[in-house]
Amino acid sequence: MLVRAQRGVQRGASAMLSQVQMRTDPTYRRMAQGFTLPDGSRRVYCHHIRKTAGTSLFLSFMALGGEDPMVVWRRITEARLQRTTSAAYGFASNNRSVLAEGAYLFGRSHRSAAQQPLPPGTFTVTILRDPVERVHSYFDYLVAGDDPSMPGRVSRRARLVAHDGFDSFIDRVPVDRLLNQLAMFSDRLDVHEAADRIGACSSVFFTEDFSAGLAKLADRLALPLVPHRTRVTTARSTLTEQQRERLRARLEPEYELLALLERAGVASRGSADSA
Repeated sequence: MLVRAQRGVQRGASAMLSQVQMRTDPTYRRMAQGFTLPDGSRRVYCHHIRKTAGTSLFLSFMALGGEDPMVVWRRITEARLQRTTSAAYGFASNNRSVLAEGAYLFGRSHRSAAQQPLPPGTFTVTILRDPVERVHSYFDYLVAGDDPSMPGRVSRRARLVAHDGFDSFIDRVPVDRLLNQLAMFSDRLDVHEAADRIGACSSVFFTEDFSAGLAKLADRLALPLVPHRTRVTTARSTLTEQQRERLRARLEPEYELLALLERAGVASRGSADSA
């Protein structure tokens, strides 16, 4: 009980210190106030679904300042408020309060859309992927792990869920990771709620169409975005037909979601028109 109370006090003190730091450092607000996108938006936020090329999108933005984007990313992971600047641009990742304040050009997190408040004037983007291919890629990623030099790499604890093979992984993986595309846009895993939230995004495209989607996004934002790929897992496992069928059945809600989006004209695989 005492330890829990101490941790609560420490968290409260840390949150207060973060708020003080946000309010007393005008750098990010000043930079953000001087930046407006063609549609009038003031910033871009990515609803980052795991293993859909969201990290590649993040790197494409972080390269805008002319630095190696991996260097910029490392500064973010080492900063107390998970933010940094590069040339005239501000970038933020994961910190709920910083992302809600909106003093950045590009921000992202894995937090569900309902749990991450964003200020008005935010251009929102998300990248979707074939559900079976996404989960298969996530499994391979957990098995292989990250290069030790990668900032923000996957934890050993997270990798344990894939330790005993794919069949065990399917039994163990938390539902919000299995149905991560659905969970990102509906905490209740409601397909229609998720479709409505995705439909409200400013830009939606698919991993399978990443290059075309990024080019369309760059044109809409009037930014010189170019692809920067990383975290491409080279050691791919092979699934049996039975495993693929079992996984496909577990992912039926996400296939229903993609079908809804296609019928509504929001996004469809093989087309980057919605970017």
